[in-house]
Order: sequence, then structure tokens, then C-alpha cells
Amino acid sequence: MKRRDFLQTTCAAIALTATTAWTQKTPTYPQNYYKFHTAPASFVEFGLSPDDEKRAAELHKSLYVFDGETEVGYYSGLYDNILKGGGAGVGGSFTVGAFGIDNAHGLTSDIQIRWSDWWARETLDRDLGFIERQLVDHGDKIMLCTSAADLDEAATLGRIGMMLDVQNTAFIGNDETVLDEYVGRGLRRVQLTYNRTVPAGTGCMEPRDGGLTLFGRDVVARLNDLNMIVDTGHCSPNTMMDAIDVSTKPIACSHAGLRSSVPANPRSHPDEALKKLADNGGVFGVVSFPRALVPSDRCTVADFVDNIDKAVNLMGVDHVGFAMDHVMSLSLQEILTAPEWPREAAEQVGVGVWPWSDGHLGLENHTGYPNLTRGLVAKGYSDEDIRKVMGGNWIRLTRDVVG
Repeated sequence: MKRRDFLQTTCAAIALTATTAWTQKTPTYPQNYYKFHTAPASFVEFGLSPDDEKRAAELHKSLYVFDGETEVGYYSGLYDNILKGGGAGVGGSFTVGAFGIDNAHGLTSDIQIRWSDWWARETLDRDLGFIERQLVDHGDKIMLCTSAADLDEAATLGRIGMMLDVQNTAFIGNDETVLDEYVGRGLRRVQLTYNRTVPAGTGCMEPRDGGLTLFGRDVVARLNDLNMIVDTGHCSPNTMMDAIDVSTKPIACSHAGLRSSVPANPRSHPDEALKKLADNGGVFGVVSFPRALVPSDRCTVADFVDNIDKAVNLMGVDHVGFAMDHVMSLSLQEILTAPEWPREAAEQVGVGVWPWSDGHLGLENHTGYPNLTRGLVAKGYSDEDIRKVMGGNWIRLTRDVVG
């Protein structure tokens, strides 16, 4: 079957939650049409006593919540949801350069995104322009942050501390010096590969794990020189371990699962790689995607907390954070325009509910952040350790690498 036919037939059969209330498509971003664009995240019972619930609520209000991969798209209620879910401060890393934020409409027809849009330099440039407009239009809610000190300032101002990342090095071609331009435009974290192999190294969906390439070593060295965070969220395990060996600074695995929890899911990493990441001083962001937590399209925030706890027991509490990795403004058809997400790749990770946040009870959107704090209290974590997992470890890595 041809790819276009697949998009129009197979994908059309997958249940989406877009409502008929959609009446107008704007040229820049979608309105609220998925249920959890506007509905608050579900309350999940953890069996906490009234005193524990009070402790969790008071603690959350005092936290700096930092999300390792906040959102890949944009919808009009996004910033309000993040602010509602945050504590004394809230921030996270936002992806640019994927498909073109202004191309994403979440519709089941009239697809705007093309293969050539994904990870192209032109797309990154356009997305950075989109962010610049957002900073003007929503400057009372968001602040572009390029350092840990900026995150502190954003919290003081009551704004979301927005840091920027790109999830592939395809946009630089074979020239690592291209990165020099983008550090000046606010980019602070760069993922070496997405799902497929690029000149820098092997992605997680490849059948053979070739690890980091010679060019990839140059890329890591350049990122180190520029004080940009090396990210391996979608990389193969060997690429991540090779990057750790080459990097002179701690690195990130921003959003992935534990192979021990989901052995059949390539969007996960084995214990060996995660232990090495911790030994390097890096941070692992446990991703909220249901199939990266349990072998099912549906999970609860309790499953998320279980996986966070498992990562902490493996790596130590100083090396674990969380990452929502929401893509709430796209339809599945739009996602499947990416060359890295052909039918077999989508089947491997098991996307049967869209947006996948609708399959995660208690973390349907960013208003669910307090449920994570409640779950960690239920696990017996101290206030200090909860602060680390809920954002402190990401901020420490930012301070150590970026400044």
C-alpha cells in the first residue's frame, strides 16, 4: 500500500477525539478541540491520608516544576494549563524544528505537513519566528530562558520558564558549526538523532545499533564548546553510551522509557545505558507516553510514578526527572507524515489512543503536575527528593552545562 493511501485509510480508522465544534482553521495554530485542551486533568486516588494530601498540596505550591519535554506543538490553552499545574515556579523544554508549529492543525484531513518539513533548517527557522511572536503575544505568561538564572527570574515574574530544544541534528547537515547560529537564537538542548540514523548517529528505530559516528563526536564536542545540552532521548542505546564517553559535560536523555518496563518498545533504554548516564552526572526524563510505561495504550499517573521510582532505584534520585512529551495539537495523520514514523514504527510503539495524553489518566494535560507530587508522597519520598524529581535535577543539569 502506498504511504498516502495508508494515511487516508488506515489512519482514518483510528479513533480521534476531535469534536465537531471546530469551525475555523487559523493560519498559525489550532483552537481547543481535544477534550483535555480545556478540561482539568483527572484526580487519581493514591490512598493518601488527609494530612498527606495537605502536605502534598503545600509542597507542590513551593516547587519549581520543570518538565523535560513539555510540548511539541501549540494549542491556545497550553500556557494556562501549565501555569495551573505549576508551583512556585514552572518551566520546561519546548521542541522547535519538528514539523512546523504553524502547520499543525490537528485535523483528520487537509494535511498541511510534508515529509520535507520534518527537521529541516527552514522549519527550525520558521518555528523560532513562531516563538518570537508568542513571546510578544503572551509575554505575560511565558519567558524565553537561556540559563538557570533566567528560570529563577521567570518564576519571580510568575511566568513559564520556556527553554528550547530540537530533537534531531538533521538540520545541520554535515556541518556542526551551524549550531553556532542557533545558540545565539535561544536553542539550548540538541538531540543527536530522532528515530532514524542521521550523520551524527543511530536512532532508536534502526534494526542495527551503530552508535555515534565520527561526525557525531564532532557534534558532541561542538555542543560542549557552546554550553548546549547533549540530548539522547530518541537515540539508540549505543549512541547514548558513546555520547557519554565523548562528552566532557553531563548529558540528558530527555524523554524515554525503561527497557525493563517495556522490553518490546524501542523508545526505551536498558539498565546498562541508564546507569552509565547517571555515572556521567546526567539526567533521565521518564516519558509520560503510556506505551513507554506499560504494555498498553492506557495507563494512570500511578504507573508513571512507579516508573519514576524504578528509575530512581536504578540511577539514584539525583539523576531522574520527568517529561510529558505531549503532542496535543496534531492528529495522528499529521504525525505519520514524518519519515521516522512509518506504519511499522507506529506499530512498534503502540499508538492506539490519540492524543496519547488521553490514555494517561491523571496526566491528560499539564494541569496534572500536582498528581505527580501526590504520587511521590505516596511512595514515601522526602520533600527534598520530590523537589529533585519534579524539576530540581533538570535545573541542576541546566546550571552545570548551560550556566
